[in-house]
Amino acid sequence: MASGGSAAGGGPRIPSSLPGRPGFDPAVLARGRLLLALADDARGRDAADEARTLALRAAADFESGVRLSGRHSAPSAVRCRALLDLAEARAVAAGDTGHPGVLEALERAVEAVRDQGPALRVPALRRLAEAHTARYRHTAEPAELVAADGYFTQAEALLGRDDPERAELLAGRGEVLVARAERGGELTVATDAVRVLRAALALTADSDPHLADRRLLFGRALRHHHGAGGTPTDLHEAEWVLARAARGARDDRTAALAWLERGDVLLTLAGDAGAPEWLDLAADAYHHGVRSAERAGEPLLAARAHHQRAVVLERTAGPEHALESYRTAWALWQRAGAAQGPQARSTFERMTALAGTGRR
Repeated sequence: MASGGSAAGGGPRIPSSLPGRPGFDPAVLARGRLLLALADDARGRDAADEARTLALRAAADFESGVRLSGRHSAPSAVRCRALLDLAEARAVAAGDTGHPGVLEALERAVEAVRDQGPALRVPALRRLAEAHTARYRHTAEPAELVAADGYFTQAEALLGRDDPERAELLAGRGEVLVARAERGGELTVATDAVRVLRAALALTADSDPHLADRRLLFGRALRHHHGAGGTPTDLHEAEWVLARAARGARDDRTAALAWLERGDVLLTLAGDAGAPEWLDLAADAYHHGVRSAERAGEPLLAARAHHQRAVVLERTAGPEHALESYRTAWALWQRAGAAQGPQARSTFERMTALAGTGRR
C-alpha cells in the first residue's frame, strides 16, 4: 500500500505524520481509529496481509497515544478508550483475541478506570474476560477460565438487574463455567453454570438471535450438573431445552450440536437397561444431527453423529445397521483428516469388530 493512501485505492488519505504540538494530541488516536477501521474493511474483503499491516500501524498510533496520555495526565476515560483500541488493533494484527499483547492492553485499560463508573469499566472487564476465554482455547490452562470467570463476575456486579447488557455478560460467564465443568469441575461450578445460564435465558427475548446458542449452553450445563452429582431431573430438563435449541436454531451448525447433545442426554436416560423409548428418541436425535451437520458442511460433527447413532443401533436394530453407520462415520473421519483421534479410533474398532462378526 502506498504511503498515505488507503489499500482499497479510493479511501481517505492518511498522513504519515502529524504536526506535533505541546501536550497530548488526540489526532494521533483519531488516525489510529481510522487505520483500524480500514483494517476491519480489509478483513471483510479477506485481505489478511493488508489487514495486518493496517492494524500494526493503528497499534503504533495507539501506543503513542497511550504513552502521551500518561505523560500529560489526560483523563482516565481517554486513556482507557485508547487502551481498548490498542487491544483491538493488536488482536487484528495477531489474528488472535487472546494474544498476550491483547491481555496486557486490556489489563491496563481496566486499571485506568478502576475508580470510575460502570460506563467504561464494564466493557473493559468484559473484553478482558473474553480475552482470557480465547486464551484458554489455545493453552487449555484452567487458570485462564478462572480469570475469565472473575472478570465476568466483576462486570456483572456493576450492572443493574434490568440492564440490557446483563444477558450477554451472564451468557459469557455461563460459557466459561460450562468449560470449567467439562474439565471435571466440582458440583459448585456446575451449579453456578446452571444458575447463571438460567438467568441469562430469562433475560433473552424469543426474537434474540442468540437464544438457541444459550439454550444449547444451558442444556450442556444441566448435563454436567447431573454428572457432577445433581438429580435425574437435570437430564429431563436438559432434553427438553436441547430439543428447543435444535428446532429453533438459526444456523445448521448450532442445530447439529444441539441434536448431538440431546442424543447424548437421551442415551444417558436410557441407561444400562436400554429403555426402548429413550433409545429410539436418541437414534432420531443423532439422525437429525447428521442431517444438520451435512447441511452445515461440518464433516467432524457428521462423523460424531453417525458414530453415536451406530452405538444406539447396535442395541436396537442390530449389527448390520450399526455397521453401515460406523462405516460412514469412518469415511468422514478420514476425509476430515481426523482418523487418529480417540473417537475415530473407537469407530474403527467397532466397525472392524462388527465386520468380523458378520463374516463368521
